[in-house]
Amino acid sequence: MKDLKTKFSERFQHLKSNLTVGLDPEWNKIPEFLKKEEFPLFIFCKEIIDATGEFALAFKPNIAFFERFGSKGIQQFEMAVEYMKHAHPSAIIIADAKRGDLANTAKEYAAYYFQSLELDSLTISPYMGKDTIIPYLENNLGSVFVLCLTSNPSAIEFQKWKDDSRPKQYQILHEAVAHLARELNQEYKGRVGIVVGGTRPSEIAKIRSQEEELLFLIPGFGAQGGSLEEIMDASGELSFINSSRGIHFLSSGKDFADLAHAKAKEITQSMKNWYGIKSKS
Repeated sequence: MKDLKTKFSERFQHLKSNLTVGLDPEWNKIPEFLKKEEFPLFIFCKEIIDATGEFALAFKPNIAFFERFGSKGIQQFEMAVEYMKHAHPSAIIIADAKRGDLANTAKEYAAYYFQSLELDSLTISPYMGKDTIIPYLENNLGSVFVLCLTSNPSAIEFQKWKDDSRPKQYQILHEAVAHLARELNQEYKGRVGIVVGGTRPSEIAKIRSQEEELLFLIPGFGAQGGSLEEIMDASGELSFINSSRGIHFLSSGKDFADLAHAKAKEITQSMKNWYGIKSKS
Protein backbone atom coordinates (compact mmCIF):
# COMPACT_ATOMS: atom_id res chain seq x y z
CA MET A 1 0.00 0.00 0.00
CA LYS A 2 1.25 3.48 -0.84
CA ASP A 3 2.12 5.67 2.11
CA LEU A 4 0.12 8.84 2.68
CA LYS A 5 2.91 11.14 1.52
CA THR A 6 3.09 9.37 -1.83
CA LYS A 7 -0.67 9.42 -2.34
CA PHE A 8 -0.71 13.10 -1.40
CA SER A 9 1.98 13.92 -3.96
CA GLU A 10 0.22 12.07 -6.76
CA ARG A 11 -3.20 13.57 -6.09
CA PHE A 12 -1.81 17.06 -5.52
CA GLN A 13 0.13 17.03 -8.78
CA HIS A 14 -3.10 16.16 -10.58
CA LEU A 15 -5.28 18.79 -8.89
CA LYS A 16 -2.95 21.51 -7.58
CA SER A 17 -5.43 21.84 -4.75
CA ASN A 18 -5.27 21.23 -1.01
CA LEU A 19 -9.03 21.13 -0.58
CA THR A 20 -10.25 18.45 1.77
CA VAL A 21 -14.02 18.04 1.76
CA GLY A 22 -15.40 17.17 5.17
CA LEU A 23 -18.49 14.99 5.29
CA ASP A 24 -20.47 15.82 8.43
CA PRO A 25 -24.08 14.78 7.73
CA GLU A 26 -25.56 16.41 10.83
CA TRP A 27 -29.14 15.19 11.06
CA ASN A 28 -30.65 18.53 12.07
CA LYS A 29 -29.05 20.28 9.08
CA ILE A 30 -29.38 17.93 6.15
CA PRO A 31 -32.24 18.83 3.79
CA GLU A 32 -35.63 17.64 4.99
CA PHE A 33 -36.49 15.95 1.70
CA LEU A 34 -33.53 13.58 2.12
CA LYS A 35 -34.81 12.33 5.47
CA LYS A 36 -37.52 10.40 3.64
CA GLU A 37 -34.89 8.21 1.95
CA GLU A 38 -33.99 4.76 3.28
CA PHE A 39 -30.34 5.82 3.62
CA PRO A 40 -30.44 9.61 4.03
CA LEU A 41 -26.92 10.04 5.40
CA PHE A 42 -25.44 8.10 2.52
CA ILE A 43 -27.51 9.94 -0.10
CA PHE A 44 -26.44 13.28 1.35
CA CYS A 45 -22.78 12.27 1.29
CA LYS A 46 -23.08 10.79 -2.21
CA GLU A 47 -24.47 14.05 -3.54
CA ILE A 48 -21.60 16.01 -1.94
CA ILE A 49 -19.01 13.53 -3.21
CA ASP A 50 -20.40 13.78 -6.74
CA ALA A 51 -20.53 17.57 -6.52
CA THR A 52 -17.02 18.13 -5.15
CA GLY A 53 -14.95 15.11 -6.12
CA GLU A 54 -13.26 16.72 -9.09
CA PHE A 55 -11.77 19.31 -6.73
CA ALA A 56 -11.08 17.18 -3.65
CA LEU A 57 -7.57 16.26 -2.64
CA ALA A 58 -9.26 14.24 0.10
CA PHE A 59 -12.54 13.47 1.81
CA LYS A 60 -12.84 13.54 5.59
CA PRO A 61 -15.98 11.77 6.85
CA ASN A 62 -16.68 12.32 10.55
CA ILE A 63 -17.94 9.07 12.00
CA ALA A 64 -19.81 10.73 14.89
CA PHE A 65 -22.63 11.82 12.57
CA PHE A 66 -23.14 8.19 11.55
CA GLU A 67 -22.56 6.49 14.92
CA ARG A 68 -25.52 8.25 16.54
CA PHE A 69 -27.82 6.03 14.43
CA GLY A 70 -26.19 2.80 15.55
CA SER A 71 -25.78 -0.08 13.13
CA LYS A 72 -27.78 1.63 10.36
CA GLY A 73 -25.58 4.70 10.67
CA ILE A 74 -22.39 2.63 10.51
CA GLN A 75 -23.83 0.87 7.47
CA GLN A 76 -24.23 4.24 5.75
CA PHE A 77 -20.71 5.30 6.77
CA GLU A 78 -19.36 2.18 5.10
CA MET A 79 -21.54 2.76 2.05
CA ALA A 80 -20.16 6.29 1.76
CA VAL A 81 -16.58 5.03 2.07
CA GLU A 82 -17.12 2.45 -0.67
CA TYR A 83 -18.68 5.09 -2.89
CA MET A 84 -15.73 7.47 -2.41
CA LYS A 85 -13.29 4.71 -3.34
CA HIS A 86 -15.32 3.80 -6.43
CA ALA A 87 -16.09 7.32 -7.66
CA HIS A 88 -12.68 8.90 -6.94
CA PRO A 89 -10.11 6.15 -6.41
CA SER A 90 -7.12 8.49 -6.19
CA ALA A 91 -8.74 10.78 -3.60
CA ILE A 92 -7.46 10.29 -0.06
CA ILE A 93 -9.95 9.25 2.62
CA ILE A 94 -9.32 10.42 6.18
CA ALA A 95 -11.64 9.04 8.84
CA ASP A 96 -12.22 11.72 11.46
CA ALA A 97 -12.71 9.58 14.56
CA LYS A 98 -10.11 10.94 17.01
CA ARG A 99 -9.43 7.54 18.52
CA GLY A 100 -7.01 7.35 21.46
CA ASP A 101 -6.44 4.08 23.25
CA LEU A 102 -3.70 1.54 23.94
CA ALA A 103 -2.37 -1.79 22.70
CA ASN A 104 -5.01 -4.33 21.64
CA THR A 105 -7.79 -1.72 21.64
CA ALA A 106 -5.89 0.51 19.21
CA LYS A 107 -5.03 -2.51 17.07
CA GLU A 108 -8.72 -3.31 16.74
CA TYR A 109 -9.48 0.24 15.65
CA ALA A 110 -6.63 -0.04 13.14
CA ALA A 111 -7.98 -3.36 11.87
CA TYR A 112 -11.39 -1.83 11.24
CA TYR A 113 -10.29 1.37 9.52
CA PHE A 114 -7.24 0.06 7.66
CA GLN A 115 -7.97 -3.61 6.98
CA SER A 116 -11.75 -3.83 6.78
CA LEU A 117 -12.43 -0.42 5.21
CA GLU A 118 -9.01 0.12 3.60
CA LEU A 119 -9.00 3.82 4.45
CA ASP A 120 -5.90 5.93 4.01
CA SER A 121 -5.78 7.70 7.33
CA LEU A 122 -7.37 8.22 10.73
CA THR A 123 -7.29 11.06 13.24
CA ILE A 124 -6.07 10.00 16.68
CA SER A 125 -5.37 11.53 20.09
CA PRO A 126 -1.82 11.27 21.50
CA TYR A 127 -2.83 11.98 25.11
CA MET A 128 -1.45 8.67 26.40
CA GLY A 129 1.81 8.95 24.45
CA LYS A 130 3.24 7.12 21.49
CA ASP A 131 1.77 3.84 22.77
CA THR A 132 -1.53 5.17 21.39
CA ILE A 133 0.01 5.86 17.97
CA ILE A 134 2.28 2.95 17.13
CA PRO A 135 -0.46 0.26 16.93
CA TYR A 136 -1.93 2.09 13.94
CA LEU A 137 1.40 2.04 12.14
CA GLU A 138 2.68 -1.46 12.85
CA ASN A 139 0.47 -3.14 10.27
CA ASN A 140 1.94 -0.96 7.50
CA LEU A 141 -1.51 -0.35 6.03
CA GLY A 142 -2.69 3.11 7.07
CA SER A 143 -1.52 6.52 8.25
CA VAL A 144 -2.49 8.79 11.12
CA PHE A 145 -3.04 12.46 11.81
CA VAL A 146 -2.19 13.18 15.44
CA LEU A 147 -4.14 15.91 17.21
CA CYS A 148 -1.61 18.66 17.88
CA LEU A 149 -3.00 22.21 18.00
CA THR A 150 -6.78 22.45 17.72
CA SER A 151 -9.08 25.37 16.94
CA ASN A 152 -11.37 25.25 19.96
CA PRO A 153 -10.94 28.04 22.54
CA SER A 154 -10.31 25.71 25.50
CA ALA A 155 -7.45 23.98 23.68
CA ILE A 156 -5.09 26.19 25.66
CA GLU A 157 -6.09 24.40 28.88
CA PHE A 158 -3.71 21.56 27.97
CA GLN A 159 -2.06 22.23 24.61
CA LYS A 160 -0.20 25.30 25.91
CA TRP A 161 1.27 23.65 29.00
CA LYS A 162 5.00 24.28 29.25
CA ASP A 163 7.73 21.93 30.48
CA ASP A 164 10.97 23.81 31.08
CA SER A 165 12.92 20.57 31.36
CA ARG A 166 12.52 19.88 27.63
CA PRO A 167 14.62 21.44 24.83
CA LYS A 168 13.52 25.03 24.30
CA GLN A 169 11.85 24.48 20.93
CA TYR A 170 9.67 21.66 22.34
CA GLN A 171 8.71 22.99 25.77
CA ILE A 172 5.08 23.72 24.84
CA LEU A 173 2.98 20.55 24.80
CA HIS A 174 1.71 20.92 21.23
CA GLU A 175 5.28 21.52 20.04
CA ALA A 176 6.34 18.29 21.77
CA VAL A 177 3.48 16.46 20.01
CA ALA A 178 4.63 17.80 16.63
CA HIS A 179 8.20 16.71 17.41
CA LEU A 180 7.03 13.21 18.34
CA ALA A 181 5.04 13.04 15.11
CA ARG A 182 8.16 13.97 13.17
CA GLU A 183 10.18 11.21 14.83
CA LEU A 184 7.48 8.64 14.13
CA ASN A 185 7.11 9.87 10.55
CA GLN A 186 10.81 9.22 10.03
CA GLU A 187 10.49 5.73 11.46
CA TYR A 188 7.25 4.95 9.60
CA LYS A 189 8.04 6.73 6.36
CA GLY A 190 5.40 9.22 5.22
CA ARG A 191 2.64 7.86 7.44
CA VAL A 192 2.32 10.36 10.29
CA GLY A 193 0.93 13.90 10.11
CA ILE A 194 -0.58 16.35 12.58
CA VAL A 195 -3.86 18.20 13.01
CA VAL A 196 -3.47 21.96 13.40
CA GLY A 197 -6.41 24.36 13.64
CA GLY A 198 -6.93 26.83 10.83
CA THR A 199 -7.95 29.61 13.22
CA ARG A 200 -4.34 29.81 14.47
CA PRO A 201 -2.26 30.67 11.35
CA SER A 202 0.60 32.36 13.22
CA GLU A 203 1.08 29.25 15.32
CA ILE A 204 0.76 27.01 12.25
CA ALA A 205 3.61 29.01 10.72
CA LYS A 206 5.78 28.44 13.76
CA ILE A 207 5.12 24.71 13.75
CA ARG A 208 5.77 24.55 10.00
CA SER A 209 9.14 26.27 10.47
CA GLN A 210 10.15 23.43 12.78
CA GLU A 211 8.40 20.55 10.99
CA GLU A 212 9.01 21.13 7.30
CA GLU A 213 8.29 17.58 6.14
CA LEU A 214 5.10 16.78 8.05
CA LEU A 215 1.70 16.68 6.41
CA PHE A 216 -0.79 19.00 8.14
CA LEU A 217 -4.54 18.38 8.36
CA ILE A 218 -6.14 21.77 8.91
CA PRO A 219 -9.76 22.09 10.02
CA GLY A 220 -11.12 25.49 10.96
CA PHE A 221 -11.32 27.00 7.47
CA GLY A 222 -14.66 28.30 6.24
CA ALA A 223 -17.50 28.07 8.75
CA GLN A 224 -15.08 28.27 11.68
CA GLY A 225 -13.60 31.50 10.37
CA GLY A 226 -10.05 30.66 9.28
CA SER A 227 -8.66 32.72 6.38
CA LEU A 228 -7.64 30.57 3.41
CA GLU A 229 -4.79 32.83 2.33
CA GLU A 230 -3.41 33.10 5.86
CA ILE A 231 -3.61 29.35 6.31
CA MET A 232 -1.78 28.67 3.05
CA ASP A 233 0.87 31.27 3.82
CA ALA A 234 1.46 29.55 7.15
CA SER A 235 1.18 25.89 6.19
CA GLY A 236 2.60 25.67 2.68
CA GLU A 237 1.97 22.92 0.16
CA LEU A 238 2.04 19.87 2.43
CA SER A 239 -1.44 20.44 3.80
CA PHE A 240 -4.96 19.10 3.72
CA ILE A 241 -7.18 22.17 4.20
CA ASN A 242 -10.63 21.06 5.27
CA SER A 243 -14.00 22.65 4.74
CA SER A 244 -17.15 20.86 5.87
CA ARG A 245 -20.14 23.03 6.78
CA GLY A 246 -18.79 25.80 4.56
CA ILE A 247 -19.39 23.55 1.55
CA HIS A 248 -22.22 21.16 2.23
CA PHE A 249 -24.66 23.24 4.29
CA LEU A 250 -25.06 26.22 1.98
CA SER A 251 -28.67 25.31 1.32
CA SER A 252 -31.38 23.17 2.84
CA GLY A 253 -33.08 22.85 -0.53
CA LYS A 254 -32.60 20.65 -3.56
CA ASP A 255 -29.81 22.91 -4.79
CA PHE A 256 -27.50 22.00 -1.88
CA ALA A 257 -25.21 19.89 -4.09
CA ASP A 258 -25.06 22.52 -6.85
CA LEU A 259 -24.01 25.13 -4.30
CA ALA A 260 -21.45 22.71 -2.85
CA HIS A 261 -20.00 22.25 -6.33
CA ALA A 262 -19.75 25.99 -6.89
CA LYS A 263 -18.12 26.56 -3.50
CA ALA A 264 -15.59 23.76 -3.95
CA LYS A 265 -14.71 25.16 -7.37
CA GLU A 266 -14.32 28.65 -5.88
CA ILE A 267 -12.03 27.43 -3.10
CA THR A 268 -9.95 25.41 -5.55
CA GLN A 269 -9.52 28.44 -7.79
CA SER A 270 -8.40 30.50 -4.80
CA MET A 271 -5.83 27.81 -4.04
CA LYS A 272 -4.65 27.80 -7.65
CA ASN A 273 -4.37 31.59 -7.49
CA TRP A 274 -2.20 31.23 -4.39
CA TYR A 275 0.07 28.87 -6.32
CA GLY A 276 -0.01 31.17 -9.33
CA ILE A 277 -1.72 28.61 -11.55
CA LYS A 278 -4.21 29.73 -14.14
CA SER A 279 -7.36 27.66 -14.28
CA LYS A 280 -8.13 25.89 -17.55
CA SER A 281 -11.80 25.44 -16.68
